[in-house]
Amino acid sequence: MEIFIDALKDTAGLVPFLALIYFAIGFLEYRYGDRMSHFIMRVGVMGPVAGALVGCIPQCGFSVVASTLYVKRLISTGTLLAVFISTSDEAVPILLSVPGRLGMVTSLIFIKLIIAVIAGMTVDRLSGVFDSAKSGKDRVTGASCGDTVLSHTGCCSHGLDNKSSRMKALVIHPLTHTVKIMLFILILTSAFNLFVKFVGEDKIASILLGGTILQPALASFIGMIPNCFASVLLAGLFAKGIISFGSLIAGLSAGAGLGLLVLAKENKDRIDTLRIIGLLLAISIAAGSLIQFLGGSVWRQ
Repeated sequence: MEIFIDALKDTAGLVPFLALIYFAIGFLEYRYGDRMSHFIMRVGVMGPVAGALVGCIPQCGFSVVASTLYVKRLISTGTLLAVFISTSDEAVPILLSVPGRLGMVTSLIFIKLIIAVIAGMTVDRLSGVFDSAKSGKDRVTGASCGDTVLSHTGCCSHGLDNKSSRMKALVIHPLTHTVKIMLFILILTSAFNLFVKFVGEDKIASILLGGTILQPALASFIGMIPNCFASVLLAGLFAKGIISFGSLIAGLSAGAGLGLLVLAKENKDRIDTLRIIGLLLAISIAAGSLIQFLGGSVWRQ
């Protein structure tokens, strides 16, 4: 009971910050979300740059939108990967709610943005899809883009492209996100505190390959879980000093949220889906391992 009360206290202190962040994100999504979807689709060879920039916004929809556009071959492989890599889902709001983490979050977003752009541009260059991406862009109309994403929903089951009511967009959805993530944090914190009590922090660090170059690889596989649970878990482990900054980068770069589910479900070319997943995993492990090797572990607290 004491463990649960401690977890409840820790979680309650984060709620005001989480709510503030999600209300701000809700406004941006309501006001500019559809423009961003069109923006990704219409920028041609600079698609990976646009995808990386849009993916930096911490909300659940853009990886789903990117997957849907890719399945219809309206964006390139590099653009899809750039969105996936730059997306951090719920990790950014959670880390921002922890006092003294603003500088670290800024570094996290910037580094993932650079990784996303380099990886996306390189993949497109090597696969030679710039021309096909251009021709696909030329065939698209605003109506087709709207039809493409209208049928999909975000992690709290709201439409990604159609305009919901002002009340739902600006109040209900942010509250839903806040409550959902609050419950995730409460459950994870309670479970973690209980685990620490019976296992010990040293043993946990050993299980998660703490202090080894292999930890970013493990974090990448955790990040591949197609749910915001993965980003919440990774952010929590980093905040408690269990995983390194390089491992956090690796895990969040591999974490595309529901976008991976949409890709697996709707892309009829299964080999292509496996290729994208393999590329995402390889890029995430390589980037996280490089950061760990160069001293990313100094961010551990």
